[in-house]
Amino acid sequence: MDTLTHTLLGAAIGEAILGKKIGRKAIFYGALISNLPDMDVLGVFFLSDSQQLLFHRGITHSFFFIILISILLGWLTQFWIKDDRVNWMSWTKLFFITLLSHLLLDSLTCYGMGIFEPFSNYRLSFNTIFVADPFYTLPLLVGVLVPFIGKRDSKRTLKWNTIGLIISSFYLIFTILIHNYVLQVMEQSMKEQELSFDHFTVTPTPLNTFFWMGYSYDKEGTWIGYYSIFDKTKKIDYFRVDRKDSLLIPYKKDEMLKNLKQLSNGNFVITKDDSNLYFNDIRFGQVSGWNNANDSFALSYNLNKNADNKRALNRLKYKESTYDWLVSLINRIKGKQH
Repeated sequence: MDTLTHTLLGAAIGEAILGKKIGRKAIFYGALISNLPDMDVLGVFFLSDSQQLLFHRGITHSFFFIILISILLGWLTQFWIKDDRVNWMSWTKLFFITLLSHLLLDSLTCYGMGIFEPFSNYRLSFNTIFVADPFYTLPLLVGVLVPFIGKRDSKRTLKWNTIGLIISSFYLIFTILIHNYVLQVMEQSMKEQELSFDHFTVTPTPLNTFFWMGYSYDKEGTWIGYYSIFDKTKKIDYFRVDRKDSLLIPYKKDEMLKNLKQLSNGNFVITKDDSNLYFNDIRFGQVSGWNNANDSFALSYNLNKNADNKRALNRLKYKESTYDWLVSLINRIKGKQH
């Protein structure tokens, strides 16, 4: 999830666990610690572009890391912050639950995270929520702002914070239910159209959980389609993208390609533009694929030597203005009428 959402959830958890004991400081500590797993972004200074993509949400997003760091920080904090109201166990509890919430949110997105590292390279992803979803974030924002800027009152503060946590948690449950429903609809449409596939996945489009992209996986390529829960028809218009594995032959021994394949978990297609060859990770979707089947993919890695891939994952590659893109997205969320 985005930094703001992690910060707000951490702040809400801090208030819930230690707010009565240490007041607004609990919000600050929860917000601060909640973003600790994303320290892996510092890898950009010492890793190659492909290594950084794989390192992100790697070991710092593992059970091993959060257990170790929670115990260590809990022990150190009791010496740094002299407060008789909070013991070592309370600090450790705060840090562990806050860090665990970070892992939970990130596991629901499509990026994937190495939850069992360093013991396994398996990357977990449930694809039920987009990396930034205002419907989830706004209740947390209200629930945290009231106790932070308002008058401290234990009952009133706890009430608003609890309401924010409850509403946002129910929204996460809603996204899981919608995900399962959309998966059934889109997969059934594939079968009815007699389109072959080995595996099928759905993932939400930007900023919402009402409009989804579905994609298949097989050795030759992928089928991609879009569906809004407000569509009048359940027949999905799928389009085919060939995988074009043969274009990767010159790179078959390259560590860069190995990293990208591991990251994508096999969900990729290769495209060529003039002299540039691109490795496209399908899981992150297209920038505006519901308007143009040939639109660029959000994660498009230039395989050419010395290419700059610092922003290979960029969901903001709009060809039109941001306003036009947003209007287009909202109109498509409303659903197709036939």
